[in-house]
Amino acid sequence: MTVSTSFTSFRTQIQSFARRHPTPESPPQIPLPYVVLLSVLFTCIYVGVLYLHPLTRPSPTLSRDAPSVIRLRIRAVYTSCLITSVSTLYALAVLGGMDLFMTMKYTGLWPINPLDMIKGLGLTMILFAGPLVERVWLDRDPNSSFVMDVKTSLSSWIGWRNYIVGPITEEITFRSHILALHLCVPDPTITTLVFFTPLYFGIAHLHHFYEFTLTHPDSSYRFAMIRSVIQFMYTTIFGWFAAWVFLRYGSLWTAIVVHSFCNVMGLPRFWGMLDGGWWKTAVYYVVLVAGAVGFYQGVWPLTESENSLIEF
Repeated sequence: MTVSTSFTSFRTQIQSFARRHPTPESPPQIPLPYVVLLSVLFTCIYVGVLYLHPLTRPSPTLSRDAPSVIRLRIRAVYTSCLITSVSTLYALAVLGGMDLFMTMKYTGLWPINPLDMIKGLGLTMILFAGPLVERVWLDRDPNSSFVMDVKTSLSSWIGWRNYIVGPITEEITFRSHILALHLCVPDPTITTLVFFTPLYFGIAHLHHFYEFTLTHPDSSYRFAMIRSVIQFMYTTIFGWFAAWVFLRYGSLWTAIVVHSFCNVMGLPRFWGMLDGGWWKTAVYYVVLVAGAVGFYQGVWPLTESENSLIEF
């Protein structure tokens, strides 16, 4: 069998899965093994590109926060997103039989609804009410402000990575691409979409264990392991919320805004005293709990959208 004949046979098998005009009554269907394989590959590519260049790999003598390292890593993840974007578009068009409009809808690129972005950000701010109160009032620097701190951070390569490039490239890969593919498997469930797919996102952060042990040789493996487990849990839980936001609003842009805000806020304080004493500490924890209650009550009504990709 010649190479051209083999390729033609393979292409014919792939195109046999295609649906030319998918509709809600006949949705696009891509076999689950293909979707899982692509999702694993996307995760490996997103992390793997950071290890291809000697100046982007973790090193005991080179910090990941060095501007030169950040610039090269940004180029690497942009390349990763280009590869996964082409792969996703090909899979949705050939295996799923989608036209351009449906592809843009499933990947959250279109339509764009600014009101959904505001609602998504507002819901996230309610969840982070405690940390927000701490940052803008309880623990405020009289010589600075929350907005000034964000602007200062964005003027640095670290801030640009954490608040701009990271949220954009991670949401493109782990929400726009991976979720779009999982939406096309036969009979996708909410459990799979919201709770399973973020595991790829959490696993993608496990390489930080190797990176941390390499750059902090004086730290124990036990501490590094605990640190990595906590990071895996936090990123996976955040992935649940980000997947919910993406699916409910049908918007990549809202997911990016929410992700960027969460990176700005960081992991909330769940224990310990504030520097201002017991009354500031009490205010913080009361607002933290109130924010959690408000989030619970608003997570359904505030995520209603005509562009939703899931129905209940």
